[in-house]
Amino acid sequence: MENEKTLIHDFDLNLICDYFGRLERQGPGSPESTIRALSFIDNFSNELNIADFACGTGGQTMILAQNTKGTITGLDLSPDFIEKFNTNAEKLGLQNRIKGIVGSMDNLPFQNEEFDVIWSEGAIANIGFKKGLNYWKDFLKKDGYIAVTYESWFTDERP
Repeated sequence: MENEKTLIHDFDLNLICDYFGRLERQGPGSPESTIRALSFIDNFSNELNIADFACGTGGQTMILAQNTKGTITGLDLSPDFIEKFNTNAEKLGLQNRIKGIVGSMDNLPFQNEEFDVIWSEGAIANIGFKKGLNYWKDFLKKDGYIAVTYESWFTDERP
């Protein structure tokens, strides 16, 4: 029992959303780190189709939208986060290019090869790094990109 891993689905989602919903970003990073990571992706086009998995209220998604062209779909488990996400998009005049939907990153409602870029800041660990990459790659177009941040530690046991 001591070494069992607890997944995000094992927590009270309302508690998590109440706590993190008050923050501009629900994960690690900053606008500068999002822009820096974005700079490593080549071949931007006007028709770029991006997904942001576990987007929260859209802190990083709004930065992506302001620095790319095309469309972005944000996906998060929390209906409250998605409501704030869509409100934030409207406030910035981005509602025609980005849309938030409720869903789980381990049960995606998308077609194979739908996205040029899959983005996820600080969330892939919720389903497992290897599992996430193996599952998500099917939703990427040929020569697409997956951009994630992932926490790490230097001990055998997760802190």
